[in-house]
Amino acid sequence: MTNKYDELINAFETKLRKLISEYESLREQNEQLKTALERKHEDLMQAHQQILEVRNSYDRLRVAQNLGVTDEERVESKRRITKIVREIDKCLALLND
Repeated sequence: MTNKYDELINAFETKLRKLISEYESLREQNEQLKTALERKHEDLMQAHQQILEVRNSYDRLRVAQNLGVTDEERVESKRRITKIVREIDKCLALLND
């Protein structure tokens, strides 16, 4: 009988060691995955920050280009706007008649 119990205890110990070994392996893998996830999160945050910086630069460039209009272009734009306003006034006058 004792031999049978010894075999059972040995089998139990073997399975327990295997279980502990698998647990340690999974724990290490989990730590590696957590580390990789943190790195990916940091990469994502950096990419997001770069996108925001590029958008801001684009907006500033667009504003700068609009402000960089020459006086001649401003005068021409005012003429076009004035012409359009006159045409609208004529249309309104015709509608009122």
